Formats: sequence, C-alpha cells, structure tokens
Amino acid sequence: MATAGDPLYQQLADRLAAMIRARALRAGDRLPSVRSFSRQQRVSVPTALQAYATLEARGEIEARPRSGFFVRARAADTVPTPTTPRTRPRKTDGAELDPFVAVLCDQADPALVPLGAAVPGEDLLPVLALQRSLSTIARRSPATIARYHAAPGEYAYRQAIARRSLEWGCNLTPDDVIATIGATEALSLAIEVVSNPGDTIVVESPMYFGLVRMLRDLRRNVLPVPVDPTTGVDLDLLEGALRRTRVAACVLTPNFHNPTGSLMPDAHRRAVVELLDTAGVPLIEDDVYGDLQHAGPRPRCLKADDRTGNVILCGSFSKTLAPGLRAGYIVPGRFYEQVLAVKRARTLGGTMPMLAVADFLRNGGYERHLRTMRRKLAGRVMRMREAVAEAFPEGTAVSRPAGGFVLWCALPPGTDALRLFHRAKEAGISVAPGGMFGTGFENCVRLNCGYAFTPRIAAAIRTLGRLAR
Repeated sequence: MATAGDPLYQQLADRLAAMIRARALRAGDRLPSVRSFSRQQRVSVPTALQAYATLEARGEIEARPRSGFFVRARAADTVPTPTTPRTRPRKTDGAELDPFVAVLCDQADPALVPLGAAVPGEDLLPVLALQRSLSTIARRSPATIARYHAAPGEYAYRQAIARRSLEWGCNLTPDDVIATIGATEALSLAIEVVSNPGDTIVVESPMYFGLVRMLRDLRRNVLPVPVDPTTGVDLDLLEGALRRTRVAACVLTPNFHNPTGSLMPDAHRRAVVELLDTAGVPLIEDDVYGDLQHAGPRPRCLKADDRTGNVILCGSFSKTLAPGLRAGYIVPGRFYEQVLAVKRARTLGGTMPMLAVADFLRNGGYERHLRTMRRKLAGRVMRMREAVAEAFPEGTAVSRPAGGFVLWCALPPGTDALRLFHRAKEAGISVAPGGMFGTGFENCVRLNCGYAFTPRIAAAIRTLGRLAR
C-alpha cells in the first residue's frame, strides 16, 4: 500500500488496484485513456502512463493494441481450457443428437436469462442506423419494397461484400458472390450441391448444433473430427478419416469455432486447404464469426488460400449487424453455376435487407461499428470467464476464445449437463447443454456472452455454479 511519501504514480496505481480488489472495477472493464486519466487526476500524462505501466507489470491490467487498458481476469487465469478427446472419428447419422430447438426459442423469452442461443445483445447492433437506411431506401425508391430479387442478388450488396473480401485475404468480384437468406441457407445450398442423401460429411467435434440438425434433415451422415481448442480441427485425424472413409465434403469453422472459440493458425489453414484439394473433397467454410476478433487484425479465410475453387465460403451479417435482416452470402467457387441454379429454384430474396446492409458497408459505418463491438465483446467474454471461474465447481475448464462471444465450459467429470439445463430453466436461465454439440460432451455447457454483464447475468452465473455443484 502506497503512503503519502511514495511517488505519485505509485499512489495512483494503488488507488486503482484497491478499486479492482473491491470490484468497483471488474475483469474486462476498460480504463479511461491515459489522457483522460491524467485530466481526471490532475497529473501529467507521463505520470498517468507510469501508473498504468505499474499496474500492467503487476498483472492487474492489460494493454490491447488500439483499444486501451483493461482490467485483467484473475481467477480465470488459473482455470484450464477444455480438451477434446483425440478419438478415432466414427460415422453417425446424427439421430442421437437432440437439437434442442427450445434453446433457440428461449432467447425470445424475456423471463429467461439468455445464456443459451448465440446471439449478440441489441445494444451492440446499429439498429437505428439500419432503420434509417431502410427508411431512406423506401422513400427514394418506393417500388423496391414491392419486388422480389432473384439470385444472385442485388449488385450493390454483392459489390460491398467483394470489397470486404480484401479484409479476409481474398480479392473477390461481385460476380463471385450469391446472396442468401443468412448463413444457414448458404451452408444448406453448399451441402446439397456437393453431396447426396446417404453421403458422409466431415464436421468438427464439438460441432455447431444447427449444422447437426441440418445434416440430419438432409439425410447426410456425419463424421465428427476432434477440434483442438487452440488450433482448430485435428489435422492428423482429419487426414486419417479421409483415407479410411469416402467423404463428400468437409465443413469447417476456422475463425472462432462455435462452441470452442478456436482460431486456426495460418500454417494449419494452408495445410487443410491443400489436404482437401488433393483429396478432391470440397471444403465448406463457415465464417460467420470471422469479423469478431477481440484484438489484432481480422483473420484470413480459408478461401484466401484457395487456388482451384474447391473452397465454398459461407457467411452472413447476423452476428455483427442484425439477425432479423437474414443477410447472408455464399462464394461457391467452382460450384457457382450449381449453387445458382438451386438457389433460383428454391427462394427469392428480399431487396430491402440487401440494400440496407450495402448502404451501411459502403458509407464506412461498418468498420467503426466493428471496432466498438469487438472491444465490448472482448470485455464481456472476459467478465463471463472470470464469473464462471469464481462460481463453478473446482475442476471446471473454460475456453479462452480470441473472438466471437461464446464460452465452452467443461464441468467436472460426472456432471450431467442435460440435468443442469433443465434445472437452470426452472430457475429462469437458458443454457446450451453439451449433448447438443456431439457425443462425449455430456458434462459441457456453452454460454452466450453477447449481452452486457448485468447484475442479473452475474446472479445467473452464481446460480448455475450452485446447481452444478
């Protein structure tokens, strides 16, 4: 504890440390900028900076590039990350995996704390700006609202996505892109074009439960390959699975995998693209979380390393702009004509959502919006990790996602996550039990961190910890 005789920067550092210990400042909270802090405390900028540097050296706070200083998680630092057993992949039809449609419905129930479905809080989304865009479009072109738009979709929308592709490491043209009704339709189109009922599709384990249900409804078999929580799909097991089994396609999420949050390293990406290209197996890439890194540059897509058109890129703006607009896209590569034909035979797109998203992207609001959203999500994930580390039973492992907004929690062996799911709902809390994501995850739960960490959510985490015990 600093005294009046200590240097001023030391006194300031100790005052902030006391606030952190008293939880007036919590894990993930952003501190004032150095200049703001110097003005608030009426000290020089170097003194304020030295106070922050002292706290950073102690491990109390951390600096994030181009984002500022944040209170570090403490209890969460001691918690291990979950591991996925490196078991030999076995083919299944997915019938034993209950999709728990109720989890998706729960997010609309205001009586439940929304920790189940992976949706961002409304406070993170530019709702008013999109409303203004929709109003402007309707006012300037009244006929727009009265017409369908056939695939490939509005040119302005596809042009905006092509411009965005430079951020992904790609150089797409508008003619490479087909608009879809969200990423779900994009994935479904890709699977239907490259496979037939009864075929086997490689997926990640744990796997996104929406994909499980889609493949089951399309009558495809699934071959789950384990995901490492830091590097993504296990390359050795994937190669072995391709040797032993006739595979029609492979669906991967390299950027902030749902539910583990893993981010595939660049060398791993190139190896995956080359492996599947050599094997002649189409690679379907789900990049719905790709824009939501917590720090640093936006990660590349697998599509960036595609030289033969074998990678089919699927994405949407549901996680970053507005789930209700259902604005998605697919970049089919060498399967363009087949995807276009199926899309035209199945659905017609709405013009208004595409034009609203194109307007938002074209006028520069998207990058500013993403910077704010990324910073807030990083803080929310950190605070949730800290709360879980404090409240859940000893022996719990928690993921360390570098992007996105979900946490994957492995409770101590023997914990029944399905029972926890039902008891939590009785207590007014929605969670996603591990059984939704594959076999072998019966003691796991996925938690949504997309909402502001309010006292209500903090209390819900404490309740979940008590129920898990």
